[in-house]
Amino acid sequence: MGRKRRIIFILLLVFWLIVSTTLGIPHILIGLFFGLVLIWYWKDLLRGFPDILTFQEFLALVRVLLFLAREIVLSAIAVARTLLFSRPAVSPAFILIEPPLTSDWGRVLLANCITIAPGTTTIDVDPETGRFFVHALTEEIAQNLMYWPMVDKIRDLEQLIQRRTKKED
Repeated sequence: MGRKRRIIFILLLVFWLIVSTTLGIPHILIGLFFGLVLIWYWKDLLRGFPDILTFQEFLALVRVLLFLAREIVLSAIAVARTLLFSRPAVSPAFILIEPPLTSDWGRVLLANCITIAPGTTTIDVDPETGRFFVHALTEEIAQNLMYWPMVDKIRDLEQLIQRRTKKED
């Protein structure tokens, strides 16, 4: 088992033990079993993941996640205002965006960020062109999504990791 797989296996096991709230032998064995099954099942998926992050890359990821947390709160407030006070009125919109992301994991991260933020849902991502088809609760949210700073933050993280991997090759 490679280093990346071992780390993900340990993270899965720790997550399982936290979620199960019990530290009995049966729970540990179940966690070990399902961790191994998931690592085996994800064997092809893990090749696409970036290697273990450097400190600089880790800080960039933390910045992305903190920005996402801020955006989730702001989006929840905007959606509540729309639903409770009709300001702005609900006007569902579908938009097509083409973020300048080149890696699969960058696109997956952005798609999840869009879906996690209240008021938007990623409907589809074209793997060939990188186009995102997104539903927004209002036209205002759709317009804001077109110029969302999250795209730049993910692109910066993507470039950091790509620079390092090019140096290693």
